[in-house]
Amino acid sequence: MDLYCSRCGEPYEVDYVMHDMKILERVDFNTGKGCPSCKERKICDRKNKCSDCEQNGSDGCHSKMFKRPFRAEAAAMLHDLLGDDLDGIAAEMEDSEAMFGCEFDG
Repeated sequence: MDLYCSRCGEPYEVDYVMHDMKILERVDFNTGKGCPSCKERKICDRKNKCSDCEQNGSDGCHSKMFKRPFRAEAAAMLHDLLGDDLDGIAAEMEDSEAMFGCEFDG
């Protein structure tokens, strides 16, 4: 089963996150600060609006910044609800993927 980064939506195996990820990377991953692949990227979402969002509304957004995928928002919500229960989060994400299908990746 996979866990998804709550910033960028990148998938990571549960065992990798629990055992192989460096401690500081795991803390950042679990607290929503990002994973090793997105730490330096600016992500446009409801909390961090890019200049295109502010000037042109949501239609002009994401030309300069990475759009936060749905699976990342779902992962963030599950981290808030389930805390450090990584197995529970992974199980719920798997159910979400089955339920939402292709919308899960968008």
